[in-house]
Amino acid sequence: MTRLAGGFVLLWVLLWPAARADTLRVVLDGLPKTLTGSVLAGLDIGAEARREPLAEARIRRAHAAAPRQIRAALEAAGYYRPQIDASLTHDADGWLARYRIDRGPPLRVARLDLSLTGPATTDPELNTALAAFPLEVGDRLQHARYEDGKRALLETLHEHGYLDAAFTAHRVEVDPDAYQARITLTLASGERYRFGDVDIDDTVVGAALLRRYGAPQPGEPYRAARLLDYQSALADSGYFSGVQVQPGERDPATHTVPVTVRFTPRPRSAYNAGVGFATDSGPRLRAGYDRRYVNDRGHALTNTLLLSPRDSELSTRYRIPLADPRTEQLSFGAALEREDTTARLSENIDLQAAVTRRLGSGRRTLALDYLFERFDAGGDDATTGLLMPSIGWRASHADDALWPRRGWRLDVTLRGALAGLLSDLSLVQLRAGGKVVRGLGRSQRLLGRLDVGSTWVDGFGELPASLRFFAGGDQSVRGFDYEKLGPRDRHGDVAGGRHLLVASLEYEWMFAGNVGGALFFDTGNAFDGTRLNLERGVGVGLRWRSPVGMLRVDVASAISEPGAPLRLHVTVGPDL
Repeated sequence: MTRLAGGFVLLWVLLWPAARADTLRVVLDGLPKTLTGSVLAGLDIGAEARREPLAEARIRRAHAAAPRQIRAALEAAGYYRPQIDASLTHDADGWLARYRIDRGPPLRVARLDLSLTGPATTDPELNTALAAFPLEVGDRLQHARYEDGKRALLETLHEHGYLDAAFTAHRVEVDPDAYQARITLTLASGERYRFGDVDIDDTVVGAALLRRYGAPQPGEPYRAARLLDYQSALADSGYFSGVQVQPGERDPATHTVPVTVRFTPRPRSAYNAGVGFATDSGPRLRAGYDRRYVNDRGHALTNTLLLSPRDSELSTRYRIPLADPRTEQLSFGAALEREDTTARLSENIDLQAAVTRRLGSGRRTLALDYLFERFDAGGDDATTGLLMPSIGWRASHADDALWPRRGWRLDVTLRGALAGLLSDLSLVQLRAGGKVVRGLGRSQRLLGRLDVGSTWVDGFGELPASLRFFAGGDQSVRGFDYEKLGPRDRHGDVAGGRHLLVASLEYEWMFAGNVGGALFFDTGNAFDGTRLNLERGVGVGLRWRSPVGMLRVDVASAISEPGAPLRLHVTVGPDL
């Protein structure tokens, strides 16, 4: 028993130093939070505090070096006359290293000499970069900002093709007596490089087409952004799962940079399917079959089947890239559509040829449609054929595809038909729609929407239901059923109208990360003549920023209806 007790005593003596393991605390007094972290990061004693086990000799060595290291860190921040009172104590709680610091006055930049030499001096964009140097006369000298400014200047010249650019002078002179600094920077640009040969790998589509996606031309001034733009355009073409656009070794003798382009093609055929839901259409099934490249000229074929209780569609479209395949194409399409709502039943076939080209900030589409439709709407039961030329323009901008803080969309279409020219009646129709998004603070937004339309037609009874205007539903006046609003026939059935006016204003607040709420007011109607009867709906909604776009669950009240009935609206997708 005595031996066992002696063994426990010996074990405690051996383990006692570990049981009372020391700690080391480092305290910096007198510095703002913006400096404390950077100063502490440069102290050996800060690293010692994280080591195990602690050793007195190392602690005292690090403490002795601390004032010098604090001075160096403060000089880098522009304080060259600090007063430091250092103390190191040890008690039952462990080690305490305390440094009381008076930064003293900041050292100011008294003179700043920035100059650019060489051919780049005539480039106004590069002279603007000089003016944007992050230090000015009178500023506190901060070495990190000085180095960042040097780096930014050099990167800007390299980006613009001055690949041999280098500093011939870069000095920071500190005058301790006058307590001021002088900065001298001289940057020699050297000759500007140009693009050399562009080597495009053999792939599933021809090199001639791929060059039209914005390939740099031999002899064009070199810019790194041109390569990124070209790579992005090729990646968006739909032909490839991977694209590499790489600059080669620059040639100092000719001042050229060759470019190589390599691809990983996507499979020629693609199958897709999906399901969805919206209160306007109910459950929806989508299936598709695509030929991403029919031939080496980049032609593509898309086939789509959409099924829902209210509307279904089977369509095919053949697309041919034109001079600028990023924005210009010729397409031929056909679609069979059926729509069965409380307002109408329509079945039609639409044959279309269209040319799309860039116009301003958007795209203009010239199209020729032949629409053959059998319909029953508001007591009008007819079959109508129309040959309709049209012109449309669509543009949009968003700072974020899924949740824009600043963005807009505008869509305008003008179409017409002439009786006797493969058409059963004459008409002119103009439709326009727009939406604006503006952020408020970090988590709030205002969204505004406006849709207008007008039709001039002889023989409204023969106008296809798909060309008439209706209001109500998820994307129209919430609080009302889909296409429930519009002029009515003598039996009280919605017949659709010649004109449309719908507006919406919505306030959204994401109060819990990706979850938020909304308040909204919608108004509008479809109508004939000039008499407006604008219906109104107000409501609240739940918002969730999902990976595929905003999920919106809205409860709206039709306040212009007797009893202000409530209706649920559910949609998902991007705002613009």
